[in-house]
Amino acid sequence: MTARLTHLVHGRSQQQLTLLVVCSALFFNVLNGTMVNIALPAIGRDFGLEPARLGWIATGYLLVFGVAVPFYGRLADRFGARRLFVIGLCVYSVSSLGCAIAPSYPLLLAGRIAQASGAASIAGLGMAIISGVYPPERRGSALGYVSATVGSGAAVGPIVGGTITGLLNWHAMFLLSALSGLIVPVAMRVLPPSERRPGEGIDLLGGVLLGLGVGGALLAATEGVRGDATAPVVLGAAAVSLVAFVLLVLRQRLTTSPFVPRALLHNGRFIALVVVSFCAMTANVATFVSLPLLLNRDYNLSEVQIGFVLLPNALAVATLGPVAGRLVDRIGGRLPLRVGLVVILVAQLTFSSVGVGNAVWLVSLLSAIQGVGFALMNSPIATMVSLAVGRDHQSSGLSMNSMAFFLGGGFGTAMLTAILTLRASAGNALNPLYAHDAIPYSDAFLIFSVPLLLALTLSLRLPSEEQQDEERIQAPTNSPARATAR
Repeated sequence: MTARLTHLVHGRSQQQLTLLVVCSALFFNVLNGTMVNIALPAIGRDFGLEPARLGWIATGYLLVFGVAVPFYGRLADRFGARRLFVIGLCVYSVSSLGCAIAPSYPLLLAGRIAQASGAASIAGLGMAIISGVYPPERRGSALGYVSATVGSGAAVGPIVGGTITGLLNWHAMFLLSALSGLIVPVAMRVLPPSERRPGEGIDLLGGVLLGLGVGGALLAATEGVRGDATAPVVLGAAAVSLVAFVLLVLRQRLTTSPFVPRALLHNGRFIALVVVSFCAMTANVATFVSLPLLLNRDYNLSEVQIGFVLLPNALAVATLGPVAGRLVDRIGGRLPLRVGLVVILVAQLTFSSVGVGNAVWLVSLLSAIQGVGFALMNSPIATMVSLAVGRDHQSSGLSMNSMAFFLGGGFGTAMLTAILTLRASAGNALNPLYAHDAIPYSDAFLIFSVPLLLALTLSLRLPSEEQQDEERIQAPTNSPARATAR
C-alpha cells in the first residue's frame, strides 16, 4: 500500500513538472510572437526597410513554422517527442540570441527562420507530451493550463514588447526570448523518456509535398493581399501548392507508409475536429488582428494602450482555460466546445452591429466576451483530438490539429486584409444594423461569422462520449475505427 501511494505521488509530481516545463516553453513562444509584431516598425527604421521586405520577418517565420509543425509530429510518432522537443527548444533559444545580435537584415531574417524551426517543435509537440503523461480523465484540466498559458503570453506580449522597445530597443526583446534556454536542462531531467516505436518508416517525399502545399498556400495568401494578386510570386506559389497537394493525394494512395497516417484520414471525428479548429481560428483573426489595427487607426491609441484595451480578452483566456479543462474532464468536450463557439459568434455579430467604432470600453468588453468563448472552445478541441487519435498517432494528430489552427490564422489574416482593402471606400455596411464609421471592420466581423457557423454545425454532429465508447467496443480489432480509438 505504501509503495503504491509513493508511486502515485511520484506520478502526480512528474505530471505537474512536465506541465510546468511545457507551459514555460510555450509562454516564451507566444510572448515572442506578439512582441515581434509590436517591434516591426522599430526594426524597419533601424535597417531602413520598405514594408515589403520588413513583412518577410513575419512571413518567413510563418512559412517555416507552418511547414515544420507536421514534420515534428510525424517524427515524434516514430522516435518519441521528448528529444525533438528539447532539440527544438535549444534551436529556438540559440536563434533568439542570434536575432538579438543580428547586425543586418539578412542575418535577422535567417535568425527568424531558425527561430520558427525550433518554435514549431514547442507548439507541435507540447500538447502531445502532456497528453502522454496525463490519463484521459485528467487530460482536459492539463490542456486547460496550456490554453491559459497561451492567453497569458498573448496578454503581456504587446505590453512587454512595447515597453522594452520603447525603453531599450528591439534587440533586448529577442534577448528575453533567448532566456527560454534556461528551460533546457530542466526539460532533460523532467520530461518522460522518448519511446522509439519500431515499424513503418516515414515517407519523407510525402512530407516534402505536404510542406510545399502548405508553404505555397500560405505564401500565395500573404503576398496576394499585400499587392497585386496576379503577381508572379503569388501565381507561382499558388501553382506549386496546387501541384504539391495533387501529388500528395497520389502519394498517399500509392505508398505503403504515407506521411499522413491513413488511420487519421479514416477517422471522421478527427477530420471534423481539425476543420472546426481551422474555421474557429480563421474567425478569431477578426479580433486578434483587426482590433489592434482599428484601435491604432481610428482611436489613435499607442501599442501599449492597445495592449491594455485588449488585456481583458487575454485574461479571460488565461483565467478560464483551466476551468474549461476541468469541465471537459467532468462532462466531456462537446458541450463546452459548442457553448464557446456560440459565445464567439454572439461577440462577433455584436462587434459587427454596434461594437466597432463605438466607445473603447465596449470594444474591450466585447473582446473579453470573445476571450471567454475562445477559452471554452480551445481546451475541448485539443482534448477531444488527443482522445480521438489514440496513443499510436498522438503526436501526428495533435500536430496536424495545431497546423490547422495555425493555417486558419494565416488564411484569416489574408481574408481580413482583403476585406479591409476592398471595403475601404464602402458607403454602407453589409450589416443593416451598423450605424458608425468603421464600415470595413463591421463587414469583416460579419463575414467571419460564416466560418464560425460552419464550425458550430460540425460540432453538433460530433458523437457523444457514450457513442465513442460504444464504437470502441463494437469496432473489429483490425479496423481503422478500432486502430484510432486505442
